[in-house]
Amino acid sequence: MHRLIPRAASFLDAPPLLSTHLPALRLVGPLLAARPGRNPSRLRPPPWLRCGGAGSGPGARRGFCSLDAAKRRGDDTEGEEQRIAGGGESRPVLDRRQRSRGDVAMGSGELLAIPGVGPRNLKKLVDKGFDGVAQLKQLYRDKFFGKSSEKMVEFLQSSIGIIHKNHAESITLFIKESVDEELKGTDTPKVSNNKRLTFCVEGNISVGKTTFLQRIANETIELRDLVEIVPEPIAKWQDVGPDHFNILDAFYAEPQRYAYTFQNYVFVTRVMQEKESSSGMKPLRLMERSVFSDRMVFVRAVHEANWMNEMEISIYDSWFDPVVSSLPGLIPDGFIYLRASPDTCHKRMMVRKRSEEGGVTLDYLRGLHEKHESWLLPSKGQGSGVLSISQVPVHMEGSLPPDIRDRVFYLEGDHMHSSIQKVPALVLNCEHDIDFNKDIEAKRQYARQVAEFFEFVKKKKEDPSAESSNSDKSTNKQIMLPHRGSLWVSEGSHLPESALNSLNFIRAMSSFLSA
Repeated sequence: MHRLIPRAASFLDAPPLLSTHLPALRLVGPLLAARPGRNPSRLRPPPWLRCGGAGSGPGARRGFCSLDAAKRRGDDTEGEEQRIAGGGESRPVLDRRQRSRGDVAMGSGELLAIPGVGPRNLKKLVDKGFDGVAQLKQLYRDKFFGKSSEKMVEFLQSSIGIIHKNHAESITLFIKESVDEELKGTDTPKVSNNKRLTFCVEGNISVGKTTFLQRIANETIELRDLVEIVPEPIAKWQDVGPDHFNILDAFYAEPQRYAYTFQNYVFVTRVMQEKESSSGMKPLRLMERSVFSDRMVFVRAVHEANWMNEMEISIYDSWFDPVVSSLPGLIPDGFIYLRASPDTCHKRMMVRKRSEEGGVTLDYLRGLHEKHESWLLPSKGQGSGVLSISQVPVHMEGSLPPDIRDRVFYLEGDHMHSSIQKVPALVLNCEHDIDFNKDIEAKRQYARQVAEFFEFVKKKKEDPSAESSNSDKSTNKQIMLPHRGSLWVSEGSHLPESALNSLNFIRAMSSFLSA
């Protein structure tokens, strides 16, 4: 019985043809190389590397061809016949199932051109139905366009099985840049940068930011088509470099050693995150925290705790101002302050039990709470511990919906970074634990307030001259710094608890101080 010598053997004997016509396909050469002890008759190039004329007779010449030619050939492999020695009998090489696999292989060849895709990752992508770059681009457009690239990286690792994170990041970057390039000069529904708004969601550790972003912003009719959510890049802090160093855990374990390093890296990841999410399609981008809460709250806290010395904070400030000034995307159009007492935050932190937060104390949370309060309810330089809450200008009272009329404030003060002076902030009460699965109306109420705040800031941005011409009409009332969850006014009079819980600060204080 004669042994079949496949036509592929002639290809293996012609390396000049391979190097001349297919330099981009050299990586697949080793796949075709003979291995010691292996039957050479079983070697056969994949369908997307075979081409030739329409005929399949003895006179038809077959050899390597370009990938485009292989694609044009399409299903011609169905007519390819394999000569069986001895009887001259021929039969189709591929049955229906085999032809389907061949088509996948043909389309998947272009995936090898993507950085991070080798033979193993290629197989994983094909097994999940991604047999070409076009399908990966469509996945990006449908699920990840305008969102943090980290989301697609996580998808490639968890759903596709890409083991190495750097491979998943390389694939994501390639696809993202390809899609962005295609969108240049085309009419797309993407919102222009000057019309798209960014709100930063601020609050103490465990105040409920994740619940707010996932359950309220992402699950309500009022917001889900309006907002793009950009969560805090915690995953980047827990996995740094090839050794997967957890700098968040290191900071909590040895704050004196890692405070400055951690705060530097936090700033860098926020810059990366802003860039990755800057080309979104939805009109409102909700970002979890900001570089300003880093500086006004957390850097202040570690400095006061002597975890960051004078030299380190001077270095931090020396690059903070010029970098923020040169990157306008870091400056939000508004803030949303989720407010709850330190005791409530501590209880929630104990429930969620994030491993890195095991050493966070109630006193530390109290310090963070006071710094949030003094930043978002800013000081007017009236002395230590005195805050000034700015009323909304008179001409804007009518433009604010009743639900948020007493919850909107402006950031101002000598300690405030110049880029966020007069930026509005919406304060939401998060003191009480709410089961949003049962209390649907409470969830929608929060969503409506955010939507109303969005409309207010949008109108304010469209007509900024109206406010400046009437800025002299705004008035100020003084209150004392919060102490253990309460608010105090001058002469030792205690603000009613009902006013504190409802957060109707302006209305309550106006009537209280005039009485």
